[in-house]
Amino acid sequence: MQNRFLITSALTVGAVVSAMVLAQPALAKSGKDYFKGKTVEWIVTTSPGGGHDFWGRLLSRHMSKRLDAKFVVKNRPGAGHIIGVNLINRAKANGLTIGNFTTGLIFSQILKKKGIRFDLSKMSWLGKLAAEPRTMTTGAKSRYKNFEDVLKEKKVIKFSASGVGSGSYTDAFMIATAFNIPHKIITGYSGSQASLALLRGEVDLLMGSEDSAASYARAGSVRIVMQVGGNIKGIQDANNYAKTQQTKNILKLMTNMGNLSRIAAGPPNIPKDRLDALRSVFRASVEDKKFIAAAAKAGRKTVPAYGDDVRKMVVTLLDQPAEIVTLLNKISNVKVAMVKHSGSVSKTKRGGRRISIMYKGKEVKAKVSGSRTTVTLNGKNAVRKKIKVGMKCTFTYPGPGKEAKRIDCKG
Repeated sequence: MQNRFLITSALTVGAVVSAMVLAQPALAKSGKDYFKGKTVEWIVTTSPGGGHDFWGRLLSRHMSKRLDAKFVVKNRPGAGHIIGVNLINRAKANGLTIGNFTTGLIFSQILKKKGIRFDLSKMSWLGKLAAEPRTMTTGAKSRYKNFEDVLKEKKVIKFSASGVGSGSYTDAFMIATAFNIPHKIITGYSGSQASLALLRGEVDLLMGSEDSAASYARAGSVRIVMQVGGNIKGIQDANNYAKTQQTKNILKLMTNMGNLSRIAAGPPNIPKDRLDALRSVFRASVEDKKFIAAAAKAGRKTVPAYGDDVRKMVVTLLDQPAEIVTLLNKISNVKVAMVKHSGSVSKTKRGGRRISIMYKGKEVKAKVSGSRTTVTLNGKNAVRKKIKVGMKCTFTYPGPGKEAKRIDCKG
């Protein structure tokens, strides 16, 4: 009887062990195998269209094929990319939620901006896609032939910028501070309007990315007079004119920020094997000839870096001396006077990116940002494309032609 019990027990244990061994492969899916057949949510922290959306969708298509997983792109704009990154950060650390966003959040974290629920130094970094060294441009017929001409100027120089706190505003403020350039920053110029303002003589200088400046320079409409850590032959590098430690610190920050653009990450603590798989597929995608060709066709250049190298770049940028933090605080605390104009909508363009109303018998226009402009319809938050001709709207903005802070509509 006892022998029979022992034999039965042994058979039972053996069956259990065998079942565990047979089940092991299913339980042990790791690395790249883990993603097969699953759905990965890719969060783009801006509205559809534009650079961040382009890169997010291009990456998703290529990574999806290599992981044999379904990628779903979700646009989550708002609060200067903060809302989208908060969503990435609080997602489960299983590798199934990742996204791309702006390096400007480094400044936001340094300044402890309201609403931030993440620490960039702790996120699971996949890599970065581009580099955007900063340049200074002026109109082709401007009296400023080079950077030395700018440094010699005693009169107030007018810089253009899209808005307070924007990249062009921050760059202009930093360069002017670094070299004691007498200046005034005029906001409300975004995209091609900034370069057109140079041609019309409305402003003197524009700080922007190397790619954008180079395209206008090739067309002969602007002249590049300075770069910060770039590689354009024959153009003066601001770093060569730095004499004080503060100037060197400012230019170091601008150079490092210029080398880090279009960044992608997941929430903290993604398991190593899954993160390694994501990083490997990210790299293979970015280095694929078809990926590079698609980017080039859209006028975009890839200058990638990967994984822990990007994490180290982010950590370095977050660690700024006190004087730089003070400088960034000055920029963030600049207040722009706002006015309110109310009237019936007379025109909408480009999916609500430009809205015109009739105000006191005249048509006035506002620019509408998908991430920076708050839009309401009948008291509820809405997207800009919902604004229609005939609605009654109130613009809260710096003035006609400028970007609106708020647009409140009824209809």
